[in-house]
Amino acid sequence: TLLGDAEAINAMRKFPREVYIVTISEEEGGGVGATIHLSNRQGSLLRYFGHLFITVVTFVTIAVMTFGISTGMKNIVVLPVERMLLTVSSLMQDPLKQLEESKTPQNEQTEVEFVEGSLIKVGKLLQLAFGEAGGKIIRRSLESGSFNADSAGHVVQAIFGFCDIRNFTDLTEILRADVVKVVNLVGKYVHEAVCENYGAPNKNIGDAFLVVWKPKGSASINQVADSALRSYLMTIFDLRRSKNVRIWEKKTEVQRRLPGFKLKMGFGIHYGWAIECAIGSMRKIDASYLSPHVNLASRLEAATKQYGVDILISGDLHRLFSTRVQDMCRWIDRATVKGSNVLLDLYTFDVPEVPDDMHLQEGVGLERFFDLVQPGVSSDFRDEFHYALDLYLGGEDGKTNCDWVEACRLLEPYAASDRPSALLVSYMKSKAQWDGSAPPDWMGYRPLEEK
Repeated sequence: TLLGDAEAINAMRKFPREVYIVTISEEEGGGVGATIHLSNRQGSLLRYFGHLFITVVTFVTIAVMTFGISTGMKNIVVLPVERMLLTVSSLMQDPLKQLEESKTPQNEQTEVEFVEGSLIKVGKLLQLAFGEAGGKIIRRSLESGSFNADSAGHVVQAIFGFCDIRNFTDLTEILRADVVKVVNLVGKYVHEAVCENYGAPNKNIGDAFLVVWKPKGSASINQVADSALRSYLMTIFDLRRSKNVRIWEKKTEVQRRLPGFKLKMGFGIHYGWAIECAIGSMRKIDASYLSPHVNLASRLEAATKQYGVDILISGDLHRLFSTRVQDMCRWIDRATVKGSNVLLDLYTFDVPEVPDDMHLQEGVGLERFFDLVQPGVSSDFRDEFHYALDLYLGGEDGKTNCDWVEACRLLEPYAASDRPSALLVSYMKSKAQWDGSAPPDWMGYRPLEEK
């Protein structure tokens, strides 16, 4: 094919020509054919390296694309899935662990990140709904893969607090749907004070809140008991100082119905055992506590209205206070509450007025807190009241040194300004014999007949 093609011949001559083999063969019909095998080595090398270059470039391109895709898959799919597994695993170990949500705006999240964020939100909702009492329920359900409504509860020793918003029925009739805002505002102060003092909210029941304190970490039972009292004192101070509470108090329709209204609460607090459990069925469950001691906390709260005090403390809890806090409380009666035969010594902490600018929040230790917050009555008055109460009760059996006449004489001067004094004087006068002495069947305590 090169014969007569000068340009092709010249192109071939640019490379060294080598003749390796000349093959001459006889063809059919008497013809002769010749095949000349030429070797063009440099051209072959160039073609080889050209193919090699193309192969290498193709491989590198594929490798880079594969790396990019795998990196993207890792960031978009693998890492979020691993974080989701870590979230579930951490909830199994600590159902109340704080969960961190992604800071990426929702409209910029990938589908997998959206699922991850949804899982964290569901976890937070579980923590909010179940609270501390439901932590074990969440852990057991995650470990087993299902919830067992027939599982037994656990007996725990704890401090139970019950608090209630005063005049709630009137507020509901006045504010209607807006009363929810008031309840949640109060709940915010209650829950924050409790959580900052070794406690945990358990149940919200309309205008009432059940909260629980259990020893945690290195805190002693005395510290937890003192902190429980501080929780309630802080709630009272926060409500008094709150500008948002003042706005609701001053609403025209509220003042028209309740002239001079101030938002107040009653607090009952008691120590005892309870069964921590899931109550309900597969349709609906609540994580809560079953015990007569929980009911006693509720009855103590109700009795604050009779005694005209903010806080009623059972003797069982009072014994757990530090010596200093015990001395700051006032013993005001011995009684059985409605629906119970358990004999209770009743104490109160006379809540003082404190300046709005007094710092009582985070960073103020228990010692410093009770340095700043002294009872609203003097220690001399508490001692005199204690002495009068001993005369009124007459010892353990109601017969030892019982002197209602002298008890009335000591308490009457304070009856106009102190509700517990007025209540005891009124009770003694209504039950005394003709000479003012205790009745023959007096046993050293009285039943509270009102809830």
